[in-house]
Amino acid sequence: MRKKHRYYMWAINESVAQEKFLADQKVVQTIPTEAPGWVYERTAADLFRKRSVSSHFGNGNFLVTQENTHVNSVLTTYIYLRKQQKIKITAKQLERFPKERPFTAKQFKTCSVVGNGGILNGSSCGEEIDASEFVFRCNTAPMDEKYRKDIGNKTNLITMNPTQVLYRYNSFGQPPLKKIINITLPRTSEAFKEGKAEFLKDLSAYGDSYLFIEAFLYELALNRSFLAHEVLQESDSHVKNKVIFPHPNFVRSVQSYWKQQGVKGPMVSTGLLLVTISTQMCEEVHVYGFWPFHSDRNDRRLTEHYYDNILPSHAHKITDEFKQLQRLHNTGVIRLTTNACQ
Repeated sequence: MRKKHRYYMWAINESVAQEKFLADQKVVQTIPTEAPGWVYERTAADLFRKRSVSSHFGNGNFLVTQENTHVNSVLTTYIYLRKQQKIKITAKQLERFPKERPFTAKQFKTCSVVGNGGILNGSSCGEEIDASEFVFRCNTAPMDEKYRKDIGNKTNLITMNPTQVLYRYNSFGQPPLKKIINITLPRTSEAFKEGKAEFLKDLSAYGDSYLFIEAFLYELALNRSFLAHEVLQESDSHVKNKVIFPHPNFVRSVQSYWKQQGVKGPMVSTGLLLVTISTQMCEEVHVYGFWPFHSDRNDRRLTEHYYDNILPSHAHKITDEFKQLQRLHNTGVIRLTTNACQ
């Protein structure tokens, strides 16, 4: 029925895709449209900022930095499937974190958060996305020329799942590890050279953007994240992305907030996490590519992503999240685009 995808997910075949399209056609008819004539509501947006993120993590303090973390600080992992693990920060690990917070509250006037939904295909939203002062993108999504009209070209922050280090870059040739140890890259091995070349090639699509990795999901994810950081730091190529990690306590607080709002999945998606972060960093937030259905409102068949038809993880309740994004749109907190751009 389905075949394994290179990123350790499942690609669906034609019959399953058609079945999902027909089912989603019916679902979409029950989804209310977003309120027309969107206007940014500063009071509502400020209230959301205050409620969704604890003041402790405000003003850009949502990342792990050398300001809020020190040698022997203990940070606790947060993924739902595994037992929480306590990570005692060493001097070497501390060096991997920025010396100070790179962002401050409402630093940017306008921001675009670009999801990866198939709704982007044919949207012609690229120019509008690129017009924002700061652009967030998710999960190292492809930036091929054929997509540019719909998704744009500009990237200021891109996220990467730590599992990609394993499944796409073969852990840069390092044997699987269960514990965090001093990283020694097998620099002379073919596996290292191939993984590094592929990694740097992929990142070159995003310019000098920030590379945002959820390192503290679990201990092995942290090791993979540090591997990526090590490879990037020692690279002599033109690829010089700055690696940043969300603070695990911040992510836990965001998870808790959205659960209270009715998002019942085990953990929020990277997309919803980025939307939450963007409201802290930006005055106006414009959101694209968030549409969890295989049909649009005009009965056009869509793929899961603008670049493939891989089903999402069951860890996320994407439909619940979409309803929350609609609520934020209707109250003027964010602008959610689910139609073609003008």
